[in-house]
Amino acid sequence: DPDLTSKRNVLLDIVELAAKFYHKILLDSPAAAAARAYLQQRALTESTIETWQIGYSPNTWDSLLNFLKSRGFGENEIFLAGLSVKKEKMTGFYDRFRGRIMFPLNDLNGNVAGFTARVSPEKEAEEKMGKYINTPSTMIYDKSKILFGLDKAKMAIKSEDAAVLVEGQMDAITAHQHGFANTIASSGTALTAEQVNLIKRYTNNIFLSFDADAAGGLAAERGIAQAMQAELNIKVIEIPDAKDPDECIKKNPGAWRQAVSAAKPMMRYYFDQT
Repeated sequence: DPDLTSKRNVLLDIVELAAKFYHKILLDSPAAAAARAYLQQRALTESTIETWQIGYSPNTWDSLLNFLKSRGFGENEIFLAGLSVKKEKMTGFYDRFRGRIMFPLNDLNGNVAGFTARVSPEKEAEEKMGKYINTPSTMIYDKSKILFGLDKAKMAIKSEDAAVLVEGQMDAITAHQHGFANTIASSGTALTAEQVNLIKRYTNNIFLSFDADAAGGLAAERGIAQAMQAELNIKVIEIPDAKDPDECIKKNPGAWRQAVSAAKPMMRYYFDQT
């Protein structure tokens, strides 16, 4: 349907431009100083921030809206791209993401489809919306069909014939920065059948690594069922002396490499747990 395709393309253009806007704000704006300091403290290099197009949404109601409108996009189109929210009492819209560190979520072809937004560290105490918020479902973004980092990891997954699945975006970014290029993230939710099918295009071997807390264990079980149905070979990585892959890799990349190669077949992992 050409009409639908052209609508999708407009939304892709809007989200792409928004990612550039947020990225520029992060690099250049005094308002993003705390966000820059946070990323530095998380030991991300400038080239990593560039590669993943990490950005910052200004803590204002209409910066992005005004910027996109100045580039010729309509308010309703910006809303359909998931970047604004309708005002309740009045007509009009306001920016969905404000005062947050922005991680673009790309589809398999590397097009930005949506965002995960992390509250800026200095505002954590007063944040009511939650530490992370995501773009809602739109014509171009469906969270059950996107795996964070797969656009960058797919060739490494193919050549190594294995995908390492971690929970958080920072886990995946840190892994890539240290040369573990076949790492992707489930963004803290259980694997869906669509995501498993995406992985199967590149490998039948999946290594699951989940945070050491109870929620991590639950996510593992929900993801494992989908992976089993698709007849993937599943191994579980046990993280040594760290709460998550990000911490483990920063402390000792060799220990992470070792943990991946010592990953247990899933049934062995279950028996040991029990």
